[in-house]
Amino acid sequence: MAQTNGYGGYDIVAFPPAETFYASARNWHVFSARGPVGFAYCFAEGVRDGAAYRLGWDGMQWQLAVPITSSPDWQGTLQIDGAGSGQGYLRGGDYSSGTASGGWTIAWLGLAELDGLQKGSVAVLGPGRADFDFSLAGSTAAILKVEECVARQGATAVIAAPSFADPSERTLRTFAVVGDWVISEHLQGSQVRACEARDTVQPTLRFEIDRDNSYIDFKDNGQMGGIGARVPVMIGFGPGSAPTQHMVEIIEGSDGEIWGRLTEGRMDGPGLIDDAFQNASQVSFQGPNIILERGLYGSGAALDAYFRCSNGIQ
Repeated sequence: MAQTNGYGGYDIVAFPPAETFYASARNWHVFSARGPVGFAYCFAEGVRDGAAYRLGWDGMQWQLAVPITSSPDWQGTLQIDGAGSGQGYLRGGDYSSGTASGGWTIAWLGLAELDGLQKGSVAVLGPGRADFDFSLAGSTAAILKVEECVARQGATAVIAAPSFADPSERTLRTFAVVGDWVISEHLQGSQVRACEARDTVQPTLRFEIDRDNSYIDFKDNGQMGGIGARVPVMIGFGPGSAPTQHMVEIIEGSDGEIWGRLTEGRMDGPGLIDDAFQNASQVSFQGPNIILERGLYGSGAALDAYFRCSNGIQ
């Protein structure tokens, strides 16, 4: 396993087995990683056509990692919205260089290139053998979340299991019953730490919210994948809307069942739970070993109560 790289820091692909989910930021998911002697780096991961790419920082050097093979000490180009950003967005040359590790090509980023990545719409990294283009939607939120993750050394990472899984620490209290849905408060002592909404008739969908994140959990009663796996899932809302891809983590719920979990940061602006679920009549989830389609009758009123419950979270 790699220790430190040439400048004394870490490549943002060095410790895959020790990467832990930290938070979501717009279209990105942020992870932290620990090395042999402690915290190593944080990165935001996006997905293009099922292929993940990374934007990360180890506290010393910002890096961009894309899933193509190249040689160490490669030299090539990085273009953002069709231009170089060597002196900031749309200013300066497009020269880029970096290293390679396994099937990853890593580009070293200066603050000028980082500025371009935050302001741009599309980037293309060309290390010489092949180009890799990817969207920059949500990159500003992702970079800010990576900075936060490094500052906290990944300490606030969200564990895969639901936050209300330990009954010795939290108790449930019914907040409201809306049709088939039960909305509950999760209490720690007398304080509300989280709220959840569960469909008691079709128990394949649930929502949870705490101070920092909201969670959309679903299951198709199959294997779905290994615990801790991150998989791309197409989520569609009917009638009429085109499915969009999201990275989902496979977790074991408090019921012992396998669930898929989509995490949305509350500070990142409106997400699916704020809009799509309240305005659609059905939802579908499709991904590797995952297929679920179900109606959303009554979920809008349930989510109204769920958000009322969240106002009391401390």
